[in-house]
Amino acid sequence: MPFVNVNNMEKKREGSEAAGSAKRTKSENGKASKPSPSPNKEAIPVPDLEECGFNLEQLPQMRSALLSWYDDNHRILPWRRNPHSRLSAELIEKAAKDGQLPAPVDLPIDRFIYYVWVCEIMSQQTQVSRAAEYFRKWVAKWPDVISLAAASQEEVNELWAGLGYYRRARFLLDGAKYIVNDLDGHFPQTAQELMKIPGVGAYTSNAIASIACGEQVAVVDGNVIRVMSRLRQLGGDPRSAAMTKLFADVAQQALDPERPGDFNQAVMELGATVCVPNTQPSCKVCPIRDWCSAYKAEKEGTCSVTDYPTKVQKAEKREESVAVAVVRILSEGMKLSEKGAGKYLLVKRPPGGLLAGLWEFPLQPVEADTSSSRRQEVMDDFLTGVLGEEILAEKLPTGSVSDVKKDALGETTAAAAAPSASALRVVERKSVGEVVHVFSHIRMTMHVEAVTLQGAVPEAVVQPDDGNAKNAAEVQWLSEEDLGAKGLSSGVKKVFKLFTQNREKAKQSKAQSIARFFKPASGGAK
Repeated sequence: MPFVNVNNMEKKREGSEAAGSAKRTKSENGKASKPSPSPNKEAIPVPDLEECGFNLEQLPQMRSALLSWYDDNHRILPWRRNPHSRLSAELIEKAAKDGQLPAPVDLPIDRFIYYVWVCEIMSQQTQVSRAAEYFRKWVAKWPDVISLAAASQEEVNELWAGLGYYRRARFLLDGAKYIVNDLDGHFPQTAQELMKIPGVGAYTSNAIASIACGEQVAVVDGNVIRVMSRLRQLGGDPRSAAMTKLFADVAQQALDPERPGDFNQAVMELGATVCVPNTQPSCKVCPIRDWCSAYKAEKEGTCSVTDYPTKVQKAEKREESVAVAVVRILSEGMKLSEKGAGKYLLVKRPPGGLLAGLWEFPLQPVEADTSSSRRQEVMDDFLTGVLGEEILAEKLPTGSVSDVKKDALGETTAAAAAPSASALRVVERKSVGEVVHVFSHIRMTMHVEAVTLQGAVPEAVVQPDDGNAKNAAEVQWLSEEDLGAKGLSSGVKKVFKLFTQNREKAKQSKAQSIARFFKPASGGAK
């Protein structure tokens, strides 16, 4: 059966379909974005399976070749088990010494489905090696869906910290509660029923159903799209609904009916390790290159394997600016430079939206061109609303320290700065720089300042929502040691790293100044 290059097909003129394909699509942030235009600004028709599918007589050979390669080369992962594995005893022993063990062969079906479900959610937008590291910690804490359902969202977020895309963690907890409360703790075993679990879509349901339950359903992710696109030399925008359906049809046709789960994993493994993106794939060691249309075309000089799938322009990330304050509170008598002194303020984000329910340093959105003094005003308003009135009774310019008593070595003490008229007072405030943190659709510039307060640590309470949403926030104060042990997002860790680096530079600068002061004058009499 001949292959079809969608990009080179004769364009059909069917008004309604062309008009429909030209409609705007929605980007991840909900805003409309234009589809990538074709050279002639006409819709490229998508072929059906008969036009671009596999040669059915050759399929058994291709399936066998891919599965044989997989059995010899598959990675050892904590959620994977392959009874057909032919990995060497030496490799298995070495992996075991490194803590890399496969899923136990005697796992009950619900436990194995749980493993596959957790791993598939974790692996979305995350490298498999990193997902495996978190997966081991996850199942050590919550070995089954019943134990997970009993966890709090904060506990889940704590363990998830650093993986990003925190909505996935909420989906796992919501899904566990659904399975326990609505399904008596037992997972469905078909793709159709699995899709009823919160956060489970077509890809995840098919992956679970095929790998854990043996259902004959193909998966379609970025690796599968790349492999199928090159095998059948399929162009066209891989993000479009029509092409997504076509890739699903082609993958379903290729699926091995006897080992659907292993075949799906083999295709994804091939895409992750051999038929790779953004660089030259390792075609010479590909087990199915003899059935690859793009490989044959490259040998004939008519195209390159890397022409497939069609590259599409990514939407630009939205630029955002925020003011962030690392707020530290010192009790009576503590020195500003004392290591580990004081406690740090964390504020819980709202339950919905970006990084929902996570803890962070006080943060407020600002315009990109907002002055430092205006950022301070915005932050002061927020902190006053969160911590109470007159929290910042004495405001200081950026980089200043209040006029307080210093000891013989020049150390500022909190006791000397303590006012009588206010419970809390700013004793130091300075800018420490900027940090850029990138999300999937946002490039966030964080303008960071350090604010040191003096007084009694306020109780961690939930402030009532008085109509101003920014005043409704849960807060907590943590020591530096506890802060380091707490599961925080990578953005918050970046901010604290900048803060500590700035603090260490200030200490070094002070030490150098003292050393220069006491250094004997050169050129004196001998």
